[in-house]
Amino acid sequence: MSLLWLFPAGFIALAALLLPLLIHLARRSEQRVIDFAALRWLSARPRPRRRIRFDEWPLLVLRLLLLALLAVLLARPALTGVPDTRPRIAVVPGVDLAAAQRSVGHADARWLWLAAGFPSIDNTAAPQDSESPSSLLRELDASLPAGAPLTVVVPSVLDGLDAQRPQLSRTVRWQVLEQTAATETPTTVAAPQLQIRHDDAGTPGVRYLDAAASAWRGARPQTADDTVAFSDDNALRVWLSAKPLPADTSAWLQRGGRLLVDARTPVPADAQRTPLWRDANGVLVVERIGTAHGQWLRWAAPLQPASLPVLLDAEFPTGLRSVLQASPTPQRAPAATIPPETGATPYPQPATELGHWLLLAIALLFLLERWLASAPRRRGQP
Repeated sequence: MSLLWLFPAGFIALAALLLPLLIHLARRSEQRVIDFAALRWLSARPRPRRRIRFDEWPLLVLRLLLLALLAVLLARPALTGVPDTRPRIAVVPGVDLAAAQRSVGHADARWLWLAAGFPSIDNTAAPQDSESPSSLLRELDASLPAGAPLTVVVPSVLDGLDAQRPQLSRTVRWQVLEQTAATETPTTVAAPQLQIRHDDAGTPGVRYLDAAASAWRGARPQTADDTVAFSDDNALRVWLSAKPLPADTSAWLQRGGRLLVDARTPVPADAQRTPLWRDANGVLVVERIGTAHGQWLRWAAPLQPASLPVLLDAEFPTGLRSVLQASPTPQRAPAATIPPETGATPYPQPATELGHWLLLAIALLFLLERWLASAPRRRGQP
């Protein structure tokens, strides 16, 4: 544990210590002149003061101390490395709280909800939080001191997961409570809608894409000549033509549109090519093209069985759909199979500022100073 100053320039305010000294020099105890008849006509010889004298030392010291504390407050003192080993117990909303408290008994632990802001469980209803438990665990790990033990109470089936198991900087006690899980509604992802524009040489390839759409049990592709503009912004546009991309399609692509082009479509010289799909024999089928104007997909060869044998493969519709439409990431799993991993770098903890204690001390000293400054003896009262 060490002391640091977040704003050292605040010590410039120590120059204000001269003010009480000057005030006490200027307002020393006034001496009242009393005329005596026998001495009235005698001229007094002033006696020079040989040394500076301060009156009311307690009040002067108190004022100097008050100004010094104000300067220290402006410098923002803080402590780093404050030890905090109090255990934390985080409970996922939806867990039976009474059962959690019976299974995880710790008298000195701090209980909190694994939700945004990590509210305390004391007198707080379970929040309705939709954030990912994995993200919340990483955030909680970053906010806790390095020496604080952490216990996480989760239901037997955990929802809202992301694609990666959380990696934390501490070992977590992963407490799983058996609980009846809600019935999961199966998620149905609609098949991609294709909108095809082609030239004469690209016409034979349309039937293979039409067969794939039929296997997906989706709507049949909207097919037209390459002179007809695309109309549906939500559909996957397929350009089976040797002509360059139309200007409106290029603009739509920059806005995040999805596009699959023919192997004969011109590609910019500075384009970056990334293999995306290979068949069982290692033959490239689809590649990703990346340019300054966006990204799109491109057939590696013309849509003919002679150049792309995968077109006659029974798994062609499944493979094409996996390229055009990624499978949704599972968001539910048994909690016992996904405990957090350790090995992450500990996060630096913020310094603990001492401003609130300084404010309390300044307030008490100010009240004491006011009491001394307005004491009866200063007003000439007995």
